[in-house]
Amino acid sequence: MRKFLLLLSVFTVSFLVYSPVWAGVHVEGRYWFTKLDSKLQVTDYNVTGSEIYMKDTLGADNTENFWEAKIDLNSGGHHFIYSYMPLSWDGKKALDNSIIFAGSTYSANDTVESSLDIIYQRAGYKYTIGNEAGNQFGLIVDFKLLDVDANLRNSTLNKSYRVTGIIPTVGIAAGIGLPHRFAVGAEVTGIGYNGNHLFDGEVVVSFNYIPFTTISGGYRMIDIKLGEQYKAGNDKADFTIRGPFLMVRAGF
Repeated sequence: MRKFLLLLSVFTVSFLVYSPVWAGVHVEGRYWFTKLDSKLQVTDYNVTGSEIYMKDTLGADNTENFWEAKIDLNSGGHHFIYSYMPLSWDGKKALDNSIIFAGSTYSANDTVESSLDIIYQRAGYKYTIGNEAGNQFGLIVDFKLLDVDANLRNSTLNKSYRVTGIIPTVGIAAGIGLPHRFAVGAEVTGIGYNGNHLFDGEVVVSFNYIPFTTISGGYRMIDIKLGEQYKAGNDKADFTIRGPFLMVRAGF
């Protein structure tokens, strides 16, 4: 985590130092209406964990809303982008069946409180080409910082599982200008290896009526699968987060 923040700071300072004075800054805020499909399996003390679902196993509400903040430092077609998004789900349920989590057994009918917290950060570079009609195409290289923290607790047990990773991804972005200051666009970044993958994609419709401000709506999906090749043991994490979003982007 500290190495990632140090790298981010060095990259930001370098960009500001070597970019011309007319470099632009865009800030973006979005509100995302999500639905979660999740599966988690945690092994400890050589005891293979159960497959646990936040909604069906632990009673969590899988429809939650989240915010995301993003900054885009740009000079011509060069963009340095950083975004931060915290995600969190909580559940409480009397278990239908016994489950094993992090080497401990939670018995059937035990009332278990649970939480799943994910910090999702992106830092990277995008190069775009475009024309006066608003049509654009871009190439993206970035790093995703993924911090997953799961916790299960009852009257006698309180066990947690945490995994943090920096995952490099590549992708493309495209946009088409439309009449009356509308535009449509899409972006996808991701990587897959050894049965693991991370993909983040969205489509968006934008309206630029107010000077220096763009209002948008769209649909986004993040699909993450981390298996035993990613972390020693039989640990598995499988999440799909999807849903519509609203966004406001301002630049100067």
